[in-house]
This record gives sequence, structure tokens and C-alpha cells, in this order.
Amino acid sequence: MENKYSCDISNFGKFVLLKYLFNDKNIGFVWYLTPDENSQDYTDKYKVFEKNKTIYEYASLIDKNMAQQFNIICKKKPVKFHVSQIEQLELLNNVTFYNKGIIGVYPDGRDYRKEWLLEALDKIKDCDIVYLDSDYGLPVDYRIFVLKSVHQLTSPYKYLSIEEIKEFLLGKDVLIFHNIYPVGIEHNKVHSFFFKRLKKEFHRKYFYILRQNPFSPRFFFVISRYDLTERLKKFLIEKRLCTVNIFKGFFTLFIPDNTF
Repeated sequence: MENKYSCDISNFGKFVLLKYLFNDKNIGFVWYLTPDENSQDYTDKYKVFEKNKTIYEYASLIDKNMAQQFNIICKKKPVKFHVSQIEQLELLNNVTFYNKGIIGVYPDGRDYRKEWLLEALDKIKDCDIVYLDSDYGLPVDYRIFVLKSVHQLTSPYKYLSIEEIKEFLLGKDVLIFHNIYPVGIEHNKVHSFFFKRLKKEFHRKYFYILRQNPFSPRFFFVISRYDLTERLKKFLIEKRLCTVNIFKGFFTLFIPDNTF
């Protein structure tokens, strides 16, 4: 997660999901925080900001108060985005944030990422719900449908690992992370792969996917120790985040066969 994305519609979606699904729980939010990159193709067009009329009006229909608070951050001059600005908005009732950068070096040769993980686990030890906020999610090679090791990647700090998910999920009720859809691959094939692959890793858990629409090519993967089907349907229908029949709206819900 780069600070420059703080008030984008993608982040708005994360907090809407947590607010309406789990605001009665203790939430642990782990930013996989990385330095901002000077990407030439990045603009502020996805910010929840009144100047971005389409996005701002759409977000306001979903949660007017949250959209207004994002807008206030965007209006500040000069704007220097940081995740701490969102933390200070108090969008969630009971949340613990961990925002130490995931990139670092210890001169004595210690594994920085391992130390980072241990510190994050301790920070959220009393939480029931965990959200892991990396840039890309799990490193999946969709061409050959295998889960790659983080250590094989050129930018490992932008990804989660299966081992980290197992650590964060231990003793928790629910864990959520998001993944980016690859270009040129049918979404249903991606969903099917995730369901099958993670069922092998996490036994006797319930799995769900919530695709975020329409501005962000990503989906949320939910791993739970109890059945969330009715809670998810209630959230999506009653909060008008989708239609009753096919679950299309800000989120689209996909429920696999969760029988054990």
C-alpha cells in the first residue's frame, strides 16, 4: 500500500466493507506500507473527491459521511496523503492499525520482514477480524495457475504470502485481503482457482469473494471460521450495495460450495 492511494475509491471500498460487516467486532488493519513510487500513469482521478464528480456522487450514495470525510482530506492544500489521515477519521468503532513500513534493513542481518510480521501480530493480537492491505495480494501466476513464492518476485514487499495469512488467521474469526485481477483472464476462472487453491491450505474454513465495482479491478477474498453467507447477503441487500437478484452493485458476491 502506497500512501498516495489513501483516499482512492479502492480504499473507500475497504472501509465500507469493514464498517457494514464487522463494526461490532474488534478489527485489526495491517497496512503493508511501502514508499510512494513516482508512477507516470497515476493520477488523482480515482480519489473520493468532489472534483471527481462521478466517483464522489457514487461514493456519497453508498456512505455520505465517509465520502465527505475523504473529500476533506483531498481538499487540504498542499495535499500530502498518508494512511494516518484515514486512521484519524475514526471510520470504524473498534480498530487497531499497524502502519510500520514493510521495507527496511537491519544492520545485524536480522530478517526485517519476519520482525515486521511478529510486531504486526502482537499489535493486533486482541482483534477478531483481520484485514491485510498489500498492493497486489497473493502472488499468483495465472498462466500456469500456481501460487508463486514471494521470494521469487522482483517486488516481494507488494505481496502477501500464504505463510503470513496462516499466521494472521491463527485464533481469529475472519481474515480479509484483496487481489488484483490479471488482464485478459476471465474473472470466474480467477475465482475458481482461488477457491480451489486456498481450500487446500485452510481446512474447515468458509470462503467468499466480493468483487469491487465499477472503478477498481480487484476482489476481496474472505476466509472465515464460521458461515458468513446470511451476514454477507444482509449487508449487500439491506445497505443497497447490490441488487437482490444477482448481487450486482458496488460489490458482487460470489459464494462457492463451502461444504466440508
